[in-house]
Amino acid sequence: MLGFFTVAFTAMAGNKDRSGQSGAQHLLIDPWARSSGWASCGVAETRGLESVFGNVAGIAFTKKTEVSYSRTQYFTGSSGGININAVGIAQGLTARNKETGRKVDLGTVAVSVFAMGFGDIMTTTVGNPDGDGSIFSPKLNYIGVHYAKSFNKYIHGGISFKIINESTSDLRANGVGIDIGVQYLSGAYENFKIGVALKNFGLAMRYKGDGLSIKAVQQGTDYVATVEHRAAEYELPTLLTIGLSYDFLFFSQEYQLMSKQDRKEEGLTRTDAIHRVTLAGSFIANAYSRDNFAIGIEYGFMKFLQIRAGYLAETFTKRNIDGNNMIFANHESMYLGPSAGVTVGVPLAKKGKGNQMLWFDYAYRFTNFWKGNHYIGVKISL
Repeated sequence: MLGFFTVAFTAMAGNKDRSGQSGAQHLLIDPWARSSGWASCGVAETRGLESVFGNVAGIAFTKKTEVSYSRTQYFTGSSGGININAVGIAQGLTARNKETGRKVDLGTVAVSVFAMGFGDIMTTTVGNPDGDGSIFSPKLNYIGVHYAKSFNKYIHGGISFKIINESTSDLRANGVGIDIGVQYLSGAYENFKIGVALKNFGLAMRYKGDGLSIKAVQQGTDYVATVEHRAAEYELPTLLTIGLSYDFLFFSQEYQLMSKQDRKEEGLTRTDAIHRVTLAGSFIANAYSRDNFAIGIEYGFMKFLQIRAGYLAETFTKRNIDGNNMIFANHESMYLGPSAGVTVGVPLAKKGKGNQMLWFDYAYRFTNFWKGNHYIGVKISL
């Protein structure tokens, strides 16, 4: 698998000259509030249902059941209103070993749905530039089926199959995309993480439908026939992303008095820390646009509160100001760079009775146009 990633990375290098040569751009939009809050930089850190976008290997940490919903107000203030709805469910699979009687981890399966709508748009033609009285509503959707497994306590891997659909009233395009992801954990508390994900790898798509047909008179006759134009194929927006993250954990005074060996034998993890600060960063190699760099920081108070912020840099340019060469981030797409978010967790079980939680997420991403993106999400962990 690592060899596959190496070959893919060699074949993919950010190239501005190829910009606009791929389609299905909605595959590049992160619809989840939790991961969007720090610029989707958590390819090594992401866990739970949100991982179906950033790195599918992260759903391997869901050992029981998760149900999540997120709604995005895309380009707030834009005409018509653009909204994204994302919903998913993940279920851990286990079986009992007949010889030992112990439960065996069979991995985690998940299903997710991404639906992007643009509201009602007035139909205009050459003959009716102000509208002909009808409306249409484009749809960009995909359904993902995901599987991930923990091979041991350090290595986790996953794969996704996405059925893609783009449609208007008289045009449609369908395709299939594949994501593959790996996460590696290390450190005394598994607080150092590396993540790699290859996303949107699949066959080309093509539009079909009555919208490509016109009526024309055959040359030399009076016969009117319907002629269909053939649309050009377009590739999926393939990319490779590599990320690192590190947790700085601060335990209670009781655990701080223990030796490092005693804490290790106690089996402490990040969920046992009173305070947690996580630094994360990722490099995104886009096959059909410039490469991106993302960095983020997240503060966690026990498992009840998480505050995060991130920054996405698309390209860098050098400018001469007062005789000094200075490097500035250059944003050529919709994202301006900064993002921020917060997560609040509410326990659903009494202390010591289970880890069931109800999570509320909010995030905001600054954009070059209109008034940014708002994300609101809710998740139940059982």
